[in-house]
Amino acid sequence: MEIWKRYSEKEVSHSMAHYLQTVAQLKAEKGHARVGDIAEYLGVSKSGVTSMLRSLEKRGLVRHERYGCVELTDEGSGFASRTESSRRVLSMFLTEILGVAEDVATEDACMIEHLVSPEVSIELLRLTTFIRSKHPAAALFRDAYRTSPRSCKEHEPGACDLCGATCLRESLITPIGRAPVRI
Repeated sequence: MEIWKRYSEKEVSHSMAHYLQTVAQLKAEKGHARVGDIAEYLGVSKSGVTSMLRSLEKRGLVRHERYGCVELTDEGSGFASRTESSRRVLSMFLTEILGVAEDVATEDACMIEHLVSPEVSIELLRLTTFIRSKHPAAALFRDAYRTSPRSCKEHEPGACDLCGATCLRESLITPIGRAPVRI
């Protein structure tokens, strides 16, 4: 099966991941998570929360009795923890290594946190840890990266080994519809 078709096969959807993280967060802050708490935290209706909890319960990720507290199963807790860790690693990599603005990094990390494999997250963490280190090669890398060309226009057109004849950066910053592009 082609990779793009497997997107829907992920263990949890974006919404499910946020519900699991919210339950974990509320339990850490308040000691419990109730439907009303979850609804308020996420800015959604109580009926929407109840519906999502049914889906999560069918998948074995939460336990919830009507009018009672929501409990994460071991698997649900694992997903919440992994998703939160993945978001933190992605945010750190995007802001500290790539120099992306914090608001953009936070939004992008949130959108992809549940899609990135543990293997990729671990390697991003490893790379981030190394580049932030005091290792002489890391310092050289940071300096070289900061001064590297930001587009094909900053060096001989068509000479970019990565882009070839068409600048990838230019296609990435070209506005589509009404979407603003921040550089």
